[in-house]
Amino acid sequence: PSQVIEAHYRHVLGIASLDRHATNASGEDSTVPIPGTGPWGGTEGTLAPPADSGEDLAMSPHILTMYWSLSVSMFAVGGMVSSFTVGWIGDRLGRVKAMLVVNVLSIAGNLLMGLAKFGPSHMLIIAGRAVTGLYCGLSSGLVPMYVSEVSPTALRGALGTLHQLAIVTGILISQVLGLDFLLGNDEMWPLLLGLSGVTALLQFFLLLLCPESPRYLYIKLGKVEEAKKSLKRLRGNCDPMKEIAEMEKEKQEAASEKKVSIRQLFTSSKYRQAVIVALMVQISQQFSGINAIFYYSTNIFERAGVDQPVYATIGVGVVNTVFTVISV
Repeated sequence: PSQVIEAHYRHVLGIASLDRHATNASGEDSTVPIPGTGPWGGTEGTLAPPADSGEDLAMSPHILTMYWSLSVSMFAVGGMVSSFTVGWIGDRLGRVKAMLVVNVLSIAGNLLMGLAKFGPSHMLIIAGRAVTGLYCGLSSGLVPMYVSEVSPTALRGALGTLHQLAIVTGILISQVLGLDFLLGNDEMWPLLLGLSGVTALLQFFLLLLCPESPRYLYIKLGKVEEAKKSLKRLRGNCDPMKEIAEMEKEKQEAASEKKVSIRQLFTSSKYRQAVIVALMVQISQQFSGINAIFYYSTNIFERAGVDQPVYATIGVGVVNTVFTVISV
């Protein structure tokens, strides 16, 4: 509901109404019960569908553009900053405890956005998206890590893709909920922005039922009996010794390898090519423009002359979800 929120920004800031084509739109947060993934996809789609607005006040329109751009970009800034700490917090707290702790960020971020209408909306939304970005940067590393470590070897690849499926499904759901006759209107938009907080709260309690990663318990902490108990909870009554033996082999191989610094990753021919390939894949994905398409999709379709840009945006979400399902 970008235009609805922009209208509220104008009211708070004292800015005259702008032509719809002169402003930006955005979006991101989710509703999928995979540990730690839940509150992401929805944040990615909630701001994209626009609704008509009609506030007429007076001030420089460039101020609105600045605050709206910050509202969009702070999510990515938060994610970039927090992603560097994924490995540290995952090893320090354990996989489940780490997801529990970072889930608090999602609840806090969604609470800030949900209450935006009742305070300085531009500042609360910017702060809320920054906090939610911190959460998503952490969960984007912790969740795949946990899922891969608890999954049976035969299903590890398929289950690993569920994290991305959860994200795109959340985006699609939020795009649909952002329609004017649902939650994308002047009365309901705070609920739309804060709705993923409910999912995050549910996710918090569900995580309490999840066993700790047996690989973390065995390889990182050396707790053999606890690792066996975790495997029995995950696999039923099957003999855990086969997987314990695999973990022992992995542990020995890791111990025999030399520690490599970040500098050596780029200077040593042994690692440089693999690192460059991995980096280029990620860089190419970002420079493909996919984030801009999702953040500003409705305005893009509107400027292209599409009669119903909101539904075109939802169509993009449907295509994204369908092909992610195929990849699973």
